[in-house]
Amino acid sequence: MYLNKELTVVITTHVLPTAPSTHILEECINSIKNKFGGIDKCEFRVYCDSRPNDEVSDQYLENIRNNLPDVTLIENPNSGLKVNYFQTMNEVVTPYILFSEHDWIWLRDVKITELVEAMVGDSSINFVRFNKRNNWEIHKEAGAWETYIAEAPEIGGFPLMKTNCWATHPHVIRREKFVNDWMPVVDTIEDGWSIELSTYVTYTRAIQQEGFEKAQKEWGVFNYGGKEEPYIIKHLDGSNSGRT
Repeated sequence: MYLNKELTVVITTHVLPTAPSTHILEECINSIKNKFGGIDKCEFRVYCDSRPNDEVSDQYLENIRNNLPDVTLIENPNSGLKVNYFQTMNEVVTPYILFSEHDWIWLRDVKITELVEAMVGDSSINFVRFNKRNNWEIHKEAGAWETYIAEAPEIGGFPLMKTNCWATHPHVIRREKFVNDWMPVVDTIEDGWSIELSTYVTYTRAIQQEGFEKAQKEWGVFNYGGKEEPYIIKHLDGSNSGRT
């Protein structure tokens, strides 16, 4: 399989507090190139939520062009995550997308070719999220989004965990599934920059109505790796949000 025919890497960024430095964005991209064997042949696209008539923003864009000359830079002033995510889904031509915001790094090697091969061979795998928590742990805090996980032994040849959590942490997604089934539900709960709230609530309703196993099979949402997989990504918190 030619991975570059199947997968595009998409990273969203905005004008960080550390701008015009690009070191956080570079750390993310270098992490992907170092941990995803064979991915260097894939197209890397960076969508930037820039600020018009802003010197720091202009210099940040210029530094991206200079420091990351092998990426395709798309400038979208005053856009936000949702606009850029939707544009990604409408512009990218490969069937699968590795998506990440700009301030995540990977801690171990990812078997990306094997994962994409599993998705090509099994249409029930639509969304594979890289976990910032250990795969054997559900979220314990109040209002947590991931409250149910289960092993997926029926997914032959590649270890995955079923989950009730749909979130925009770094993930590999089947583009066609998002465009046809999930894009229409975004904004049905709350309009704004977010993608995940409407999607998560709609998935949760399906679980409540149909049961977890049936709804999960229809949605095809998984965590990367088996039950014994420790957390595989780390948040650099480039926006100083306080989130880990």
